[in-house]
Amino acid sequence: MMNKRLMKIFDLLINPTDLLSYIYTILQKVFSGLTGTFMLRIKAFIFGIKVGRKVVCYGPISLMRAPKSVIAMGSNIQIVSSSQRSTTSAIFAPTKLRTLTKTAKIIIEDNVGINGTSIVARSKTILIGKGTIIAPNVLIMDLDGHPIWPPEDRIHNPAIENDRDVIIGKNVWIGNRCVILKGTNIGDNSVIAAGSVVTKDIPANVLAGGTPAKVIRNLP
Repeated sequence: MMNKRLMKIFDLLINPTDLLSYIYTILQKVFSGLTGTFMLRIKAFIFGIKVGRKVVCYGPISLMRAPKSVIAMGSNIQIVSSSQRSTTSAIFAPTKLRTLTKTAKIIIEDNVGINGTSIVARSKTILIGKGTIIAPNVLIMDLDGHPIWPPEDRIHNPAIENDRDVIIGKNVWIGNRCVILKGTNIGDNSVIAAGSVVTKDIPANVLAGGTPAKVIRNLP
């Protein structure tokens, strides 16, 4: 193992620019992880948010918990809120977890990875199951925000009675820039293609995609 590492360093020494790039990448990862995780823990303490063991945050995170509501993270969770740390895409905005009323819940179970994800629960529960991976810039919410009709009600009527739970199962993979809307249930092990809008339940063990998202095929 040590010989392989020495060989890797030796190869990098051949090109000084590559060596500098390698050193910068490592230092940036370490610094981003230390500062981001520290701020996550401070904010979690201030807002009364439950955070398990081995939760790492790269970059900033936006947290806001309404009184008596619940935001809870399990163990071994990786949060990426930095474009430099993200390996697949730029991060448009820091990861955001927010509850708006006392009945709202955001529960993120163990071994989950989220990247610049915005999760907003106004009055219902948003659950992300164990082992789920969420690619950059995904939006998950339990609300419409405003009633659809009549139009004159949109400004002053929050339509909170229309809020619905969002349940994302275990080992789900959600692609870049997906939108997961209220009242949806994504089954275990399923994959949601990039850019999809999930408006209704997706069964377990399938590949789904599109606007609105539909089952494309079963997964073996």
